[in-house]
This record gives sequence, structure tokens and C-alpha cells, in this order.
Amino acid sequence: MYDVIDIHEFLFDAGEVGEWEGDEELAAENVNRIYHKLYEVIDPSTDIDLFRAMLEGIWPYWQHQPGLLELDEELVEHFVAYLIEEFEVEPEE
Repeated sequence: MYDVIDIHEFLFDAGEVGEWEGDEELAAENVNRIYHKLYEVIDPSTDIDLFRAMLEGIWPYWQHQPGLLELDEELVEHFVAYLIEEFEVEPEE
């Protein structure tokens, strides 16, 4: 999966995150931490399209959230767990 989806197509630099009142570098760093954490914990057998959808859902969620500047490791882990849970496909019964 990691050879199909390049994380660098999702990562941000400070000039790409928009206006964060002088904290653009921190905003970029924190959103990138989320992408890296998802890459770190995702099950390699996850469907590629589902994984891409998860990645594509990160920035729209955070781009206007002031809390992005306050993320710590615990919140990053919690958000990634939430993201995986939200995208999880329930098995048919």
C-alpha cells in the first residue's frame, strides 16, 4: 500500500495551510503529524481507495479548526483512531 500512495502528496508546508495568525508552521507540522500517524498505524491490508479517502478526509476536517494548533500526541492518536473507526466498513451479517 505504501508504494501505491505517497505520503508526500498529502503533506503541507507553512505556505500551504492558509492564515493561522503567524502559526502557519505549527499548523503544517501538526496536520503532517496526523498524516504520519495514520501511515504508522493503518493495517497494510486496508483497501487502497479506503486509505486514500481517509487521507483525503484529514485536511478538510482540520483546516478551519483552531484546535489544530493545540494538538499533542494523545489527541493525534485519538483523532487517527476516530478516523479509522469512521471509515471502517462493517462486516455483513
